[in-house]
Amino acid sequence: MHSKWPPLRRLLLILLLATSLGACDVGVEEPHQQLPRPVKTITLEAPDQLAERRFTGRTRATDRAWLAFRVGGEIDKLEVDTGDRVTEGDLLARLDQRDFRNEVDELEATLLAAQARLAHARAEHSRAADLVEEQAISRSEYDQAQRQRQEAEADIASLRARLSHARNRLEYTELRAPFDGAVAERRFEKHEPVQPQEPVFFLENLQHIEIEVGIPEEFMLYRERIEEITVRIPALGKETSYPARLESVGVDILPERQTYPVRVVVEEHDERLLPGMTAEVIFHADMGPGDGFRLPLAAVFEHNGEPSVWLRDAEQGSVSRQSIEAIGFDRDRVVVGAGLEAGDEVVVAGVDHLREGQKTRRLGEEER
Repeated sequence: MHSKWPPLRRLLLILLLATSLGACDVGVEEPHQQLPRPVKTITLEAPDQLAERRFTGRTRATDRAWLAFRVGGEIDKLEVDTGDRVTEGDLLARLDQRDFRNEVDELEATLLAAQARLAHARAEHSRAADLVEEQAISRSEYDQAQRQRQEAEADIASLRARLSHARNRLEYTELRAPFDGAVAERRFEKHEPVQPQEPVFFLENLQHIEIEVGIPEEFMLYRERIEEITVRIPALGKETSYPARLESVGVDILPERQTYPVRVVVEEHDERLLPGMTAEVIFHADMGPGDGFRLPLAAVFEHNGEPSVWLRDAEQGSVSRQSIEAIGFDRDRVVVGAGLEAGDEVVVAGVDHLREGQKTRRLGEEER
């Protein structure tokens, strides 16, 4: 152990020096500051206590969506009600299609007439081309035949675009399920008018259930060590639990809760598990009592050649320097083997501007 410590300490001091260039020296006496300095802190928990952590959340469908018509009109047909199960492609509702069909029929008839005019214009243009070579007609007469053909072709292109748009609008009068699921809510009745993009149904896929929970910063430091996740639903009984997997971890703290959003997906479950249920998410991590605390590198500074941290007194708000023993690195964190205890509140941001005994307040707390 002693043979490895000096090189490790030298490496740590080099890293600390590199991250603190340009900052004020830590521990240097500064003029008295009346207002407490805002700092970011974490409260340490023993690694063995972190081996199992429980957080409460609420289940929701991974695939969920409000469904709306892309065109407006009067609802002519409703095929499903709240609670009905549907499969992808099922018809859910239909608008009155009469005006939309009339538009398509009129454009189709207009297109047929335009195609006949184009056929005639092409024949006239071909005949004019032969006659102008024989000098039987003037060049201006040929140019006129050519313009008539070009105009007829442009009319056809425009009508085809309008007809395609009208057919799309007719198709949009039908609202179909984009995925398998259940209708959680229906907002309209038959014969009621609905505007484009106005929500009509809320559809949820009951096969894929997820839970979002907020986890504190101190547990985020150990997220790579999570080995197993279990979800329990109190309403279904104490013996009911489901395996889950970690789906995503937010990279920014939620200001209203001061936690990081973590989303887990239930991998296997029965039909009793539904969206909206209260869930207890249990994280099982590979932690041991001797693993040590993991601190962000920014929390550690050098003082008289020794790695140190600032400890904050929760009651007084003052900080005091504490020497630590660094026993290793874990990505961008320092593993601390001695000098800290569970329950210590450690400053993890703003350490370069603190002095011994200085009054502080946690970020987000009101000044007193």
